[in-house]
Amino acid sequence: MPIPFRLLAATVALAGLALSGCKKESCLGNEASCQVLSPCTALSYTCDPAAQALEVRTLTPADKRVGSNDPVPGPETVPGGLNAIASRGDILLGNDRAVAVLAGLGNTHLLDPGGGSLLDLSVRGKNNDGLNQVLPVVGVLPADAVHYTSMRVIDERPTRVAVQFDGTLDGKPEFPVHTLYEMRPCEPGVRIRTEVVNASVDPQLWALSDGFYWSGREALPFTPSKGSGYAHPSFSLLTIGDVYIQYPYLAAALPSEPGVSYAHVACGETDLLQGFQSDQISTSGLPRTVVPPRDYLVFERFLAVGERGDAAAAADLAQELRQKLRGETYVTLRGTVTRRQPTTDQPHTLSILLSEGQLSAGAETRIPWTQITPDDQGRFEARVPAGRDYVVELHAFGRKVADRQLDKVTADLDLGTFAEPSHSRLTVRVEDAVDSAALTAEVFLVPVDATVAADATGSLHGAFGTCAPWLGPPPGPSPACNRFLVTNGTATVNVPPGRFHVYAFKGPFWTLGHDTVTFDRADTTLSFRLRPLPLQPAGTVSADLHVHGAASFDSSLPDLDRVLSFAATDLQVIVASDHDVVYDYSQVVRSLGLQERMSTVAGLETTGHILWLKRHGYDIPLVVGHYNFWPLAYDPTQVRNGAPDDERVEPGELFDRVKASAPPALQEQLLIQLNHPWANQEFGRDLGFPRALALNTLKNLPTHDDGTNGGIYVRTPRGGLANNSQHTQEVMNGSANGLLPSYRAFWFYVLGQGQLVTGTANSDSHSLTDNTVGMPRNIVYANTQAGPGFDTARFNAALKAGDAFGTNGPVIEATLDTATGRQRHGLRPVVPAPDAQLHLKVSAAPWVPVDEVRIIVNGRLVKTLEGAALQRPPDALGTEGLVRYEGALPLSELVTGTGDAWLVVEAGTALQLTADFGGPGGDGPDGIPDTGDNNGDGVVDRRDIAEGSAYGPLKDPVLPTEESNPLFHYAQILGGYPYAFTNPFILDRNGNGRFDAPGVTAP
Repeated sequence: MPIPFRLLAATVALAGLALSGCKKESCLGNEASCQVLSPCTALSYTCDPAAQALEVRTLTPADKRVGSNDPVPGPETVPGGLNAIASRGDILLGNDRAVAVLAGLGNTHLLDPGGGSLLDLSVRGKNNDGLNQVLPVVGVLPADAVHYTSMRVIDERPTRVAVQFDGTLDGKPEFPVHTLYEMRPCEPGVRIRTEVVNASVDPQLWALSDGFYWSGREALPFTPSKGSGYAHPSFSLLTIGDVYIQYPYLAAALPSEPGVSYAHVACGETDLLQGFQSDQISTSGLPRTVVPPRDYLVFERFLAVGERGDAAAAADLAQELRQKLRGETYVTLRGTVTRRQPTTDQPHTLSILLSEGQLSAGAETRIPWTQITPDDQGRFEARVPAGRDYVVELHAFGRKVADRQLDKVTADLDLGTFAEPSHSRLTVRVEDAVDSAALTAEVFLVPVDATVAADATGSLHGAFGTCAPWLGPPPGPSPACNRFLVTNGTATVNVPPGRFHVYAFKGPFWTLGHDTVTFDRADTTLSFRLRPLPLQPAGTVSADLHVHGAASFDSSLPDLDRVLSFAATDLQVIVASDHDVVYDYSQVVRSLGLQERMSTVAGLETTGHILWLKRHGYDIPLVVGHYNFWPLAYDPTQVRNGAPDDERVEPGELFDRVKASAPPALQEQLLIQLNHPWANQEFGRDLGFPRALALNTLKNLPTHDDGTNGGIYVRTPRGGLANNSQHTQEVMNGSANGLLPSYRAFWFYVLGQGQLVTGTANSDSHSLTDNTVGMPRNIVYANTQAGPGFDTARFNAALKAGDAFGTNGPVIEATLDTATGRQRHGLRPVVPAPDAQLHLKVSAAPWVPVDEVRIIVNGRLVKTLEGAALQRPPDALGTEGLVRYEGALPLSELVTGTGDAWLVVEAGTALQLTADFGGPGGDGPDGIPDTGDNNGDGVVDRRDIAEGSAYGPLKDPVLPTEESNPLFHYAQILGGYPYAFTNPFILDRNGNGRFDAPGVTAP
């Protein structure tokens, strides 16, 4: 039973403890009238009173975020940015330098179970919010977050404005928590104070901290500790205790557009912060402490916001804060990097790293203090602690190109000039070979050999992985990693020296532009003329049903570049599926003049964060994975833009919630998609419900909840929809196809169980680089066209009926002779004609190899067309030889026996070698491929299993290195292999009007 708050307060008062962020002498036994303590009392800023601009208020539907996609009544009064998510009911705090938004009570987001977390923090007037979420925690488990139940607004202008939230650790009323957020004039951010009380009878091990949810591809944590900076050791939930470190401040930089950075500094009795760091999540706060019964912890800190996307913008503020709080002194180092010419289109190709230590010692011995991106004139400056030795490193295109030793720096210092290394300025022009119209396309640069790759490989000081060449941060706007967008026919970028393949790509149904170029000091101009190919069947639209942009918590790709990437790959229909928020790209599409040939649909990907679900025989809590929903109504004034809370509910109840959140006119159209059903865990969370349940696909599903994991999968938790009520399921997810075998196997399994769901193919692209948008894609016989007249209801109806095929290049046109004439594949049962034939036409662009056409019946390969049966194009970069196979196959040679059956056609190159050694259930083989030929010996055996594992992994296929390989050009730009599949033909062979599913024992 929950302990009454007043009883807790009295108990703690008797122990002589301060409670609820209040002065002890004024609130013992009278919390309602207490005066709230101000955090960071040693901190002092002064400024012109006229510029104080303090504000505190609750947001209403009249408030509009800057950058919101669709017009909303009222002025733009709430700061925007790549991660801005403020909505009605949230609390805005502001001064003349910064604006913060706190989640209102009940406005749940991500890891926050009940509101009160810090959602947005932007420089005043810059609209550069880059926070997903900051919230107080005492550990890394779900119950270590805070559930607030009350709040109070403090308006003491012109001195301060504040909000205090009061609650307990989530589900644990014996641990009261109180957090105060405060802003004062002319300070560059927000003061924060949290108190947590152990009112239980047992000691507690707590690490009272702020949890920063970065989530990958977004802001990167930077800590000044030995061998650190942006580089942080990897860990699991079991080894997290090994990676706690101490540091004077945490900085974080978002190198996108608009850029932003954050500084986290302790300002109470604690001098150094302690925590762990990763690109997914960080904690930063007090050391891990045993708190006895009736004792408490207090954590005071300052969170500052800087206006650039480098660590220095935050680190400079941190140095300033520590000077004011601790009396520490800093010096300013400045200098210039000479450039060939001023440039603003690739700011992050140059970077300065300042580290304490000696050049003669290894980098692992130094303490990185800051990282600076020079301005467009090459100028840079940054603050570092005074009186220390420093190493200055200049990085260009992600590689160190110069360094310098500084000894005992005691005063501000001009470092003079650094010379940028030579590079080439590459201009690319792309046009339609038919009418010479300028095209929007994507250009890829690929090293010609391993030597060039080694010389060109770079990174952002070890963060965001590596690229060769490195043209910009992979998650950010174009140019990113080794690619860039050509908009309306032309683009110009800086490229490092070396010899590279240059590809101009417009999608799978166009020719591929290619040249091989050596870049040196001279500027280079390349022109490509691409030609559309008659491959996409009449009456269809191409669609990507799973894409992410800046609205997602794990994407920092600006909307403009996101929509241009749709156009660059010639996509016609795009479903927005940003994590946990409804989103819509239609306004950006209109602003670019693309609305006549591109249609967007507002949608959502629900994403479980809070661990809670228990499967049978497994004690660790789980989440239910990811699902897409569309069409939905996008309303930026609502919490999560109108998406319902998706935490701690089974899929069936989630489906009901999402349906209820849609306007009545959209509810009947609603389509539910199961995403990446067997994806690997990320940070202890399964991304697919079937894998979370560790379903054994060697066993038939039960018809009801029989107490097994399969029973959980089929049950109806409450409301009207069962946990397996999805209409579609991803068979292909991403460009590289690494996990295709497991997704494909699970789809085959549910078809055999009689759960007739449409298989889909989606990019799940979060940037220009992780997956190429539209690769793969769905070709939907939609009975509607992209553009102003696009009919979402017809489009969804076609998908629900299985009138689509998935592809990353090959095109399969398949029909079957039935008792009522030829019919395409689909989920409606058909009665085959007595002498039925399967009619096939398989086509592809010349640069897309097709080595096999496969017929799958009831999950088993029954026929492969290969070798002489298939045609090969004469020139991979030409326009001839599109049709690879055309013919008919007698159904009687494909389907034997007498029972009903399902049939799928596949085309592409050979599938990767796999085996099934086990699965997440830990009980041996489960019917899902889990291990690839990881040692490359042509056999999948236990020598391919990673050390310490019972199975796996499945890895992305190895890319060919010889240009003579038919797969070479395809693999260089997409990183995988061609694959296409039809949706099933459902064969009602006994003519009883239904599909009698064969189950797992079908012959």
